[in-house]
Amino acid sequence: MQPMLHPLSGDTSDQAPSLLMIGIDHRCAPLALREKVSFRAEDGEALMRSLVTRPEVREVVLLSTCNRTELYLLPQEEASAYRMALSDVFLARAPEIESEGRFYVKRGSEAAQHLFEVASGLQSMVLGEPEILGQVKHAAAASNSCRSSGTVLRQLLKRAIGAGGRVRRETALGSGSVSFGYAVIDLARNIFSRLDSCKVLLIGAGEMSRQVARSFKEKGIRDLAVCNRGGSRLEAFHALFPDAQTVPYDDRQARVADFDVVVTSTGAEEPIFHHSDMRRAMQLRKSRPMLAVDLGVPRNIDPQAGDLENLFLQDIDSLEALIHQNLRRRREEVPRAQEILDRELARFQDWHRSLAAEPVIGSLQRWAESLRQRELAAARKRWPEEVAAEVDAMTRSLVRKLLHHPSIELRTGGDSETLQWARRLFRLEETPPQVETTKDGARHDRGSDDGDG
Repeated sequence: MQPMLHPLSGDTSDQAPSLLMIGIDHRCAPLALREKVSFRAEDGEALMRSLVTRPEVREVVLLSTCNRTELYLLPQEEASAYRMALSDVFLARAPEIESEGRFYVKRGSEAAQHLFEVASGLQSMVLGEPEILGQVKHAAAASNSCRSSGTVLRQLLKRAIGAGGRVRRETALGSGSVSFGYAVIDLARNIFSRLDSCKVLLIGAGEMSRQVARSFKEKGIRDLAVCNRGGSRLEAFHALFPDAQTVPYDDRQARVADFDVVVTSTGAEEPIFHHSDMRRAMQLRKSRPMLAVDLGVPRNIDPQAGDLENLFLQDIDSLEALIHQNLRRRREEVPRAQEILDRELARFQDWHRSLAAEPVIGSLQRWAESLRQRELAAARKRWPEEVAAEVDAMTRSLVRKLLHHPSIELRTGGDSETLQWARRLFRLEETPPQVETTKDGARHDRGSDDGDG
């Protein structure tokens, strides 16, 4: 089902331009579909440069990751901007997105709230994952570089990034590992003082090993080795990690003592490391600890090896228990994170609403300055020349002070009705009153309400 666009309600002449967002993510579309509308960095920048030149668009920012592609717009005219963006960005690459209802549309405060939640990790496939905040920062920098974002979207991105940072600092939403790769990292940190000096051996070259290898590489591990029976998986592994050493499968028992961390994830029906293999390895290590993580089902390492001194053996059940415990802790932090986002979003909305007041405040200031100038021009003939500058400064200060509090009130509490009343009260749609000076020097304001009419 195609999401509905909700038109602006009521008179919009005094409303700040409304945000519009069109997106696709892991919740509404499979990977094969998301890949079609994923943009490389250079392609995304070219797209933003192109879209911002369109008459339907004032500002635009593209956020494209492996799990989501979202286009944030400040439209010139909402309906035409929506049709253009949906067609040119999404349907041009994947027409089935519309027919299958594989996308979502948000506008106004919902669009802003969505970006705040994305930046904080609340919308991620893995709750609280940290990479997305960096990806939002990259999108902000890219849009700034190609000049596709302006006052509103820059402020939106700045505040979303700030809110995401607060959630990271003030809650435990991103704490604890929730993937096998990072769970192994956490276990290793509890044993070794420096991860980057650890030697790591992966037995098996499938997806599980690649996930663990990715995590270790991100943490600066340089000494990584892989051991696998077959050739095709090994080739695929080396394509991703070309610096990894290869340990022949038949040499695994002889070489295992050389490594500080050993992770097994093979489909072998029998243990590939017996108790005797691990006892011999620990004797060769001479009291140096080893972390052995057995992700195999059935188990790849004899469970009794866990009794050996300085050998810390963990299996897939213990890792899953750790991951579930961390996920539960993260879920408990969601209400605290949402409170932070609500406060930050309210600040952005206050700022955004104040934009609608700026034209009224500008008109009010111009109206007051016009009156001041006309009054000065009419009275200046009666003043000595040396007094003119002082009177000019005094009246300028007086007008500024008189308009100070009304301007603040219009910015902070000026809804559409209030702004309309301000226009009517000061007749801002009309030409400022003309000041006439009679022969006797008296001043008369044409169009004022001081007379009987």
